[in-house]
Amino acid sequence: MSSIHHLYGVAITDAIAKGDLSELKKLAAEAEAHVQQYGDIPTLLTHLKLEIAKAEARKP
Repeated sequence: MSSIHHLYGVAITDAIAKGDLSELKKLAAEAEAHVQQYGDIPTLLTHLKLEIAKAEARKP
């Protein structure tokens, strides 16, 4: 499987622009596998940032 950088970087945008169906399907499968393994990273990042803000607010 691709790394996060490759998967969420230029690869998806390029595949969409090229309209390469096989590449689109391959990347979709990789993205689905990534979400199954790691969860919804954008949502988790939002929660992480909220916890950071809470912790910073508690600092003296």
